[in-house]
Amino acid sequence: MKITNVKTFIVDGVFRPWTFVKIETDSDIVGWGDCTEWQAAYSVAGTVNQLGEIMIGRDPMASESAWWEMASFMVRQRGGIAYKAMSGIDSALWDIRGKALGVPVWQLLGGKMRDELQLYWSHCGSDRRGYHEQLQTPDLRTLDDIRALSDEVLEQGFRAIKTNILNIDGLPRGQRGRNGVGNSGQITPEQLDNAVGVISAFRDALGPNIGIAIDTALGFRLGGAIKLARVLEPFNMMWLETETWDPGSLKTVREATTTTICHGESLMGPEEYKPFFESHAQDIVMPDFAWNGVTMGKKICDYAHIYDVAIAPHNCHSPMNTLVSANICAVIPNFMTLEFINDDAPWRDDIMTHPLEIENGQLKVHERPGLGSDLIESELEKHPWTGGNNW
Repeated sequence: MKITNVKTFIVDGVFRPWTFVKIETDSDIVGWGDCTEWQAAYSVAGTVNQLGEIMIGRDPMASESAWWEMASFMVRQRGGIAYKAMSGIDSALWDIRGKALGVPVWQLLGGKMRDELQLYWSHCGSDRRGYHEQLQTPDLRTLDDIRALSDEVLEQGFRAIKTNILNIDGLPRGQRGRNGVGNSGQITPEQLDNAVGVISAFRDALGPNIGIAIDTALGFRLGGAIKLARVLEPFNMMWLETETWDPGSLKTVREATTTTICHGESLMGPEEYKPFFESHAQDIVMPDFAWNGVTMGKKICDYAHIYDVAIAPHNCHSPMNTLVSANICAVIPNFMTLEFINDDAPWRDDIMTHPLEIENGQLKVHERPGLGSDLIESELEKHPWTGGNNW
């Protein structure tokens, strides 16, 4: 069996573009992968197309060899756009391997340890404020709206949520700028008051036993992250999600608070996780498998287990990346919970031959060959991304 073609599709996912990879073979087996990148979809897709040229004629069963061939080709572009493109190809190759052998990808990774995966409702409330019409959900503007949303969380059986600093009527305006990379990354009193107000409203409505996390991504640097972590201590947070490329800074944050610290969505390859693991800078890591693929993603999870670090994958992309994540999470001992965008594009299920099976906040681990679903090209073509650079 040989690879005959590599294609990309950039599809409307409402508030982000979904970037898919399709690999075709001379045996008529096709593989699908996800390399969604919110701000650089066109660059990632272009890189997939470039890497696809060196994939033509290769054996799709040799996914490990293909990864290192691509890594060698992109040796001076490691990480970033290159890794994301490589990861989309990698996941599609694993999809082909499973289909060719007639088994799920999780079987190729060692066999599943669980039949269901706990999901948490991510962006809980965050996307409704700006996209409720496209998502076909209620708006979210008041504390009463947070309480109503909490009722939905409980009714659907989710055991955890993740939210953000939100612009809510009656609370100080706290929404941050784009990120803390190009500024001091400090946190204002208004942002602290907003975070406390949002989390307090969710905690009061959800009760003491539902996990609550807050995502600040790269929004705050060392001092700002510590202040936020400390004001959140009374709420028994599932975690504070804060990103940095300096393990010493993150360790300082962790040691300054009792709030659980989670990070890692922006890291790529085991080598970038290495200094964070070795310094015990976090409680939980959230590798993104659209940006690390199956090949590197599984290695990162195994590496984390050595250092007593739990895995809660970053998964705010497409339903295909949910399946990629599920195949890895099914087989690792240190799985904690999987991110899931519950308020998503109304056509999410329409693009899949086998939509996700979710009940009571749990994703059923599939039994089908490959990653678990193909994508339907005619449906993808109905929803082209027209949002430009999404910035």
